[in-house]
Amino acid sequence: MASPIQIVLNPENFDEAREAGGGGGRKDFYAHRDREFVAHKAALMGQLDSISAILAAQSQGPIGYLKVVLKREAWAKSHRPVSKLFRSDRTPVVGGGDLGEMLVEGRPATLALVIAEIQKSETATVMRFDETRGRELPHPSAQRSETGAIDRIELYGPSDKRRFSVEEAVTWLSDPMTGSSYEVELFDVVPPRDEWDRLDAPHRELISSFVEGFGEVGKGMSVERLPNWKRGLPRLSVRLDQSPNGAVMRLTNASSAARERRALAPFDGDPQRHSHLLKFLDRHPLVRSVELPGVVVRSARTPALVRTRPSVATIPNRSAQSSHPRIGIVDGGIGEALSGWIIDRWDILADEDMDLNHGTFIGGLAVAGGNLNGPETCPEPDGAELVDLAIFPDQRKPGAFPSYYSGGLPDFFDELGTAVADARARHGVRVFNMSLNILQPAVPDRYSTHAARLDQIAEENNAVVFVSAGNTDPQDFRPEWPADTATALSNLAVARNDGLLTPAESARNVAVGAVNPPGHGSCLPFAPTRFSRRGPGLRSGVKPDLAHVGGSGSQHASLGHGLFSVLPDGTVVDGCGTSYASPLVAKTAAKLVHEIEGEVSRETLIGLLVHNAETPEPLRPKELGPVARHLVGFGLPPSADRILETGDHSITLVFASRIQQGQQINFRFSWPPSLVTGGKCRGYAKLTLVSTPPLDARFGSEFVRVNINAALQQAQDTGWKGRLDPLYLPSSRGAHAVEAELIEHDLKWSPVKVFEKTFPRGVGPTSDWRLMVEYLTRTGEHMPNGGVPFTAILTISDPEGDAPVFNDMRQNLQALGARIADIRTAVRITPRV
Repeated sequence: MASPIQIVLNPENFDEAREAGGGGGRKDFYAHRDREFVAHKAALMGQLDSISAILAAQSQGPIGYLKVVLKREAWAKSHRPVSKLFRSDRTPVVGGGDLGEMLVEGRPATLALVIAEIQKSETATVMRFDETRGRELPHPSAQRSETGAIDRIELYGPSDKRRFSVEEAVTWLSDPMTGSSYEVELFDVVPPRDEWDRLDAPHRELISSFVEGFGEVGKGMSVERLPNWKRGLPRLSVRLDQSPNGAVMRLTNASSAARERRALAPFDGDPQRHSHLLKFLDRHPLVRSVELPGVVVRSARTPALVRTRPSVATIPNRSAQSSHPRIGIVDGGIGEALSGWIIDRWDILADEDMDLNHGTFIGGLAVAGGNLNGPETCPEPDGAELVDLAIFPDQRKPGAFPSYYSGGLPDFFDELGTAVADARARHGVRVFNMSLNILQPAVPDRYSTHAARLDQIAEENNAVVFVSAGNTDPQDFRPEWPADTATALSNLAVARNDGLLTPAESARNVAVGAVNPPGHGSCLPFAPTRFSRRGPGLRSGVKPDLAHVGGSGSQHASLGHGLFSVLPDGTVVDGCGTSYASPLVAKTAAKLVHEIEGEVSRETLIGLLVHNAETPEPLRPKELGPVARHLVGFGLPPSADRILETGDHSITLVFASRIQQGQQINFRFSWPPSLVTGGKCRGYAKLTLVSTPPLDARFGSEFVRVNINAALQQAQDTGWKGRLDPLYLPSSRGAHAVEAELIEHDLKWSPVKVFEKTFPRGVGPTSDWRLMVEYLTRTGEHMPNGGVPFTAILTISDPEGDAPVFNDMRQNLQALGARIADIRTAVRITPRV
């Protein structure tokens, strides 16, 4: 008998005061290696002396920015050198780069204070008897511990700011689709001119030299402050043009609503001018990065006509008496063949600027994918109400994109935000598919502007955008996935140019990779396609999040790519691309929204998909675990019906709540009696946690500022023991993992975490368990006033399919005072699902 997912209606009853702890005491990173420490100490002081001399001599004033690189074993919050060395009142931390990289502001006077603190560190290892452990342990001063935690200190310079040549820049910016503007990130905001008197002399010199420096580049330039979607990281658009006027500076009052669409002077491709500009930006301390703008591309190959089955597309009729899932499709328009399912259009494109093929293929999968491809590929019932957000002009038509978005991608995302808000307000659409990518790879140490903007759109509209992971270029296709594990790993090792495209690294939305279709003779079913790009994107987290069938990258004689949809006129076509995998996951999400009454939270919606996803068979060998997460994320989600109902031998509990400052969630329960024998608990357990923590792109790889963690623990004689392993835990690891391993394998700091374990022989000694949810903030970070929303989903089941787990747990929970109900109707009782 089917047993529905249960949501806990009173999670607030299990809040309690947060337990202090974690971090440990000061660590001596050079214990019993005193000679090495003396050399290390001298090296750091020498590095700081050299940096101070450079800052004292620079024409822009004495302020500069330093890159403090920590040792791998010192990445944890408790080891950060900010108590004695880089104190916030004199050398404030202003951001981060890669994992373990702190960016700090300094000047010669404050760096002298840092040198003085390093000088205080003792050169001999100090030992102290630890009564708890019954032996002597190293007991360093704060100065020695912090000095030892640092690997090296460097001045943030040109090589950190720019990753392209002048020639590459001119060639790229000559394409009108880019908007022809550099994107410049600053370490600090340029205030209005009438507020410069509020700055101290060094900061005033820093700002004035930056503004005046643009005037030296010459006439024909516009500098405009862009809307700040990246929390605290000021961004400028800098464009060289052929205008006879001087530099036009718009450095304050950035507002997307206020930015009028104005005619732009022709782009100036003079390499000498670009070289002059880039040298100025490279050398100025205020500049954090200079990037080339992206170009929007579709993640699909052009469909080819099908020569055989299926020959005719049967488009179901939409009944006015029935309701259906709703999806917003962000693309270039949807054709007449699906007009019966289109409930609204956001149509800014002229007919001659539309390319309907791509959007129609995506819409066809949502409306008629089951009929054309079968339930193994398209598990949801056919039929979906579509809102056509036609905002992407035909990319094959020169000049079409800049004619609508003269400011480039910022204008495009503004239009996207307006269109999504309209679909949300008019039709309650909360699931959007955007099978478009920016032709920029996601990098491990920076959170892209495009991902941050997409986050903002999703949060403002309480929506989820499903984004394609992106396709490699044909010349970079990998070989078809082999059945042999060693060969698969070898093929991946030599693959090139197949990293994730932005904005697929978005932390608030879902990126989707592609796997092969079943029943296609040219490829291994459900293995990663040869074209699907892979993560990780940023180092913390799993990207892509999920995967689905996206057609084969190798054509079959009669089946083509093996994934079928329709052209605008209703003709059946085949195609492939991560573009076409994404709407299949979006369809399941839309079905969940449709089946659950009220407004299911974003965290619960994403959590249900991730929690029930399964790694496809070709990627299940243990050796493939480290690469599987970068190809298919948490796996392929099943149908919404399978997600919402389980059998009697299993129970799934959903906790949707907020964790507040100073609080933790402690949910105690007894293991199902039918799975307890002789005090030992057997069975299978899986725990998924999805949260929405504050983000700050200034800190690079450490942009997630609050870590929400969950654990399923069993009572022991001396406390509680965590019983689950991270989904992608390596086969062997030491008992005490350092911060780097916790980030990589345990997904510490990731907004999405999954843990699981099977206990075939049972674990003891008691049947007392608890689900714990707690938080940890970064150094200097505070919990938001409203707390951090999260959803924890816990499944306990009998792998043998015999024990009455659902009824056992239901009775236990009722006895404990936990109120539970079917998630589909819980909104009638509780405000948060």
